[in-house]
Amino acid sequence: MKQIKYILVLCFFAITSCDLLDRPVYNQIESSTFYKDEKDINLAVIGAYGTLSSIYAADYVKYTELPGDNSSTVGDTGNQALIDKFIISPVNPVIESAWRNHYRCITNANEILAAIPNITFTSKAKKDQYEGEALFLRALCYFNLVRLFGDVVYVDRPISIEESQKMSRTPREKVYSDLIIPDLKAAKKQLPDNYSGEDIGRSTSGAAQTLLGKVYLTLHDYENCSIELGDLIEQERYQLLPNFADIFNPDNANHAESIFEIQYEKGYTGGSQWSCQAHSRELAATLGVSTGAVTIPTTDIIEKFDTSSARYEATIGKLPNESGKMLSHVKKHYMELSIQNHSDDNWPLLRYADVLLMYAEALNELNATPTEEAIDCINQIRRRAFAVTDTSHDLTPAELIDQQTFREVIAMERRLELCFEGHRWFDLVRTGEYMRVMNAHFERFNAGAYIVENYNDLFPIPQREIDVNPNLLPNNPGYN
Repeated sequence: MKQIKYILVLCFFAITSCDLLDRPVYNQIESSTFYKDEKDINLAVIGAYGTLSSIYAADYVKYTELPGDNSSTVGDTGNQALIDKFIISPVNPVIESAWRNHYRCITNANEILAAIPNITFTSKAKKDQYEGEALFLRALCYFNLVRLFGDVVYVDRPISIEESQKMSRTPREKVYSDLIIPDLKAAKKQLPDNYSGEDIGRSTSGAAQTLLGKVYLTLHDYENCSIELGDLIEQERYQLLPNFADIFNPDNANHAESIFEIQYEKGYTGGSQWSCQAHSRELAATLGVSTGAVTIPTTDIIEKFDTSSARYEATIGKLPNESGKMLSHVKKHYMELSIQNHSDDNWPLLRYADVLLMYAEALNELNATPTEEAIDCINQIRRRAFAVTDTSHDLTPAELIDQQTFREVIAMERRLELCFEGHRWFDLVRTGEYMRVMNAHFERFNAGAYIVENYNDLFPIPQREIDVNPNLLPNNPGYN
């Protein structure tokens, strides 16, 4: 997908440059003269992918990992430190960027969807593909938005500036039922199963089906979740890589376990920042590049690993600072030493291990006692974690005495398997565990200096957006 990586940077700046500071980000972009033929639609779709490189840049883990118990950062007053400690306000620029970058992608997707009916395509398959890609991207962005902000502005078409300044928030339930789920159902049917050559890395039917399963799991619709993910597993289109470390090797991008990755290319404006952001600032001299300290592994997550496991070896690294003190860092994110913040480190948004974990969770919620099928899903994950083919680390029905016991096992496997990949905070909120887990975490490691309240399952609507459009009020509870 190198050609797409190169082009998406240019498209990103061309399409989003019209987003002015004095109006809502979900307004209409001036593209009426841009879309003339199939080639233009393809470039526009690639440009929409380009906005993902902005969404899944350094700020993403600041609001998906820092609020959880896997990661921490340094300081007490910086924007990311305030999120880490749940001192969150509507003027935090990290929260502002989350809102605005997602709506940039939605705006691009809406423009593409509005233009497609007026374009002549070489084949129906191509038309379906481009439309499916736009639907997938729009659904992905809205799924993130409703999980972060709750009720959000619902825009499913290009709109005028004047209209955008009058829009109010739509209940998240309606966003799920009227847009996210229908978009993903349509995308699943219209997208191809795979690509070849320079198109590798675009969204597929499997990506849409996986995301749809995750949506159902988030809504506690375990029946539909199990149907979607069970079907995907039966198709045998994806598989666990034998070597856990290979998942995150930039030279092995878009591998057999990968379902959808955010694509990055080193040396370009769209290069990945993860390698630098995942290391302590005290390691800057050791590494020879500036480091962001966004995802410093907590003592808690390090203690949860079996240090003899391949999963630990590929997840937690240790390097000496200038004084020789060994500091832990996130080894999953490849460190590119030559250019700061510009590595080939793709972001693994959807991978097959997550499918197995979600499917096991759905089956467990549907049955009073753990099923053999659900236990097998977890055992597949555990065998790979220890790099063995035997059953010495398998869980048995005798150990999993009831639904609650298996629920806790699944939660821990998710934590260990997916840590530092942007899942932890969403998992804590989805399961209703965020207050209990985080307050216990703060009590143990910070002497109870910080407190997580009931309302912290959502972030505030950015004040910057409210200033432009007061119809976004009232803000989420706890942030008024």
